[in-house]
Amino acid sequence: MDEVTVYRRALAHLRAGEAGQAAAALRLFLQHRPTDTAGRQMLAMAVAGQGDFLSARVVFAELAQEQPGLPDAWINLGNACLQCGDATAAAHAFGRAQALGSDDVAYLLGHGLALQATEQYSRAERLLARALLHEPNAADVRLAYAQCLAELERFDEIAPCIDDLDPALLTLEQQCSLAWVRAQAGRDEQALQLYQSILQAQPQLHEARLQLVVLLERLNRVDEAARQLQQVPVLQDSITPMFRLASMRVTRRQGNAALALSCMRGVCLQSMPQAMRAQLLFETAKCHEQVGAADAVMQSLAQAHAAARVALLQRHPQLCQRDPLGWLAQRLASPAVQEWCTPAVDALPRDPVFLVGFPRSGTTLLERMLDAHGQLQVMDERPVLEQVISLLQQIPGWDPDSLDRALAGLSTAQLGLARSAYWQRARRHVAGSARLVDKYPLSMTRVAHAARLFPAADWLLMLRHPCDVVLSCYMQAFGINGGALAFESLEATAMAYARVMQWWEQQHMLWPTLRLHVVRYEDLVQQPQAVLASLMAFLQLAVEPSQLQFHKAVRQRSRRITTPSYAQVAQPLNPGAIDRWKRYRAHFSTQTLTVLEPWVLRYGYEL
Repeated sequence: MDEVTVYRRALAHLRAGEAGQAAAALRLFLQHRPTDTAGRQMLAMAVAGQGDFLSARVVFAELAQEQPGLPDAWINLGNACLQCGDATAAAHAFGRAQALGSDDVAYLLGHGLALQATEQYSRAERLLARALLHEPNAADVRLAYAQCLAELERFDEIAPCIDDLDPALLTLEQQCSLAWVRAQAGRDEQALQLYQSILQAQPQLHEARLQLVVLLERLNRVDEAARQLQQVPVLQDSITPMFRLASMRVTRRQGNAALALSCMRGVCLQSMPQAMRAQLLFETAKCHEQVGAADAVMQSLAQAHAAARVALLQRHPQLCQRDPLGWLAQRLASPAVQEWCTPAVDALPRDPVFLVGFPRSGTTLLERMLDAHGQLQVMDERPVLEQVISLLQQIPGWDPDSLDRALAGLSTAQLGLARSAYWQRARRHVAGSARLVDKYPLSMTRVAHAARLFPAADWLLMLRHPCDVVLSCYMQAFGINGGALAFESLEATAMAYARVMQWWEQQHMLWPTLRLHVVRYEDLVQQPQAVLASLMAFLQLAVEPSQLQFHKAVRQRSRRITTPSYAQVAQPLNPGAIDRWKRYRAHFSTQTLTVLEPWVLRYGYEL
């Protein structure tokens, strides 16, 4: 058989996905033409198709050195390095391709994936966004971009990117990626179904099973999570950081924190990405608290926040120069004028109920009670109001230096468009005719914007002992949207609390018609029937028995609760979290207590 025929046959095998046969034919071809560049390149592709990525990388590296001015040679090398798990070398190879003028999808996708793998998420997002513009229907590009959005905590942008992807048309690896980003986008039921389908076909995919375990635990389906975890063999190769995280969470939720802590013995936390390191340390702190080791809790939290800061700044480097509470500078200087307080007359739904409070004040507990009522539906911590405020700020003539002038300048038509934009976004998360409860705790710092758009809204403010609030915030792994940098220490959290509550006390008093009902967490937990009766009377609704059995509905949810309280609200009411801060009083500095004391007294609590 002549060389040309052999070459053509090899090419046909390669195009048909018959990597082994293509490699055999190409080796025969290269016996006669050992320096043929195209043949060597095809052989590298064929052996990569057989899973021998290291051999493919060797060949591609040789070709890149022989053809240093050819961008495709560096792109091929970059992809081979990615397949070998060497993201740093891949990023270097794609950088060479970029310097040579590469700007096609193959380059943009490969370099974006390499930057993601080296935790350079902002740079990766820019490249992947350009790749998506070039090929908006390419599944591999859409999945890569969705994964990057998840890392950047732009969760609301993920669903439009992936919702119409058909798993049946994807490779197994792509199906695993789709399941993960579905979970990040809040498509929990779809994610569960896809994970179950994947694992039914390929039960040995342990990392996918561990992701399923984590999702089930977040859905408060702890027994199911434990059964799935039991199917992962405890072998050295399978004890990944994800295995440790899943094991610790499930074991702690089953009431055995001491056993959960054993998962961390001998672990080198420095050898893993900072985001995972932070998650493991926050989980370690939860386990220490369950066994009553207060000092160990605080030591783990200090390390967790340090890792979380590094991970956050890797994703959003610009944040290191920003005030995490900078938006509090936007405030009214004068009381709202009478025409601002006139309810809008349009065909839109009734103005929402805004459920607010400093984070960890008990808003999730109250939210679950309200959501159990047949005439209410809760939108749980979705930044819809923030998105609409961003639209308002783009209106020509908006004055960023004077909230009074900016709000006064809104025309009836602009207000109508903003209200419509709010409802359009809200309906992506909730549907139905029941009255909307918009639970986004720090909307309390947007009272002027919200009341201008919705003057007939009702407001529910949750209060809790400021020291318990500060301690609980410090104990949580908040993301950027939760103000992670504001909660890095007890002192920083106390300062944030004081700034937010001072803003609230000043601003809500400038809106004379604001309908406000205050609920204290301690009263709600200890006297739920009386507190709920008063609250529902404020909303002009009758109490329904299901509201006091809210925890049963939580366990049956097919959608996760997005706040750190997801585990607590799956349990009956328990006063155990009241005065928890006293167990940690030794860790509250004099400065911290000095900052909080005026607010402790103002809200009727004691030190």
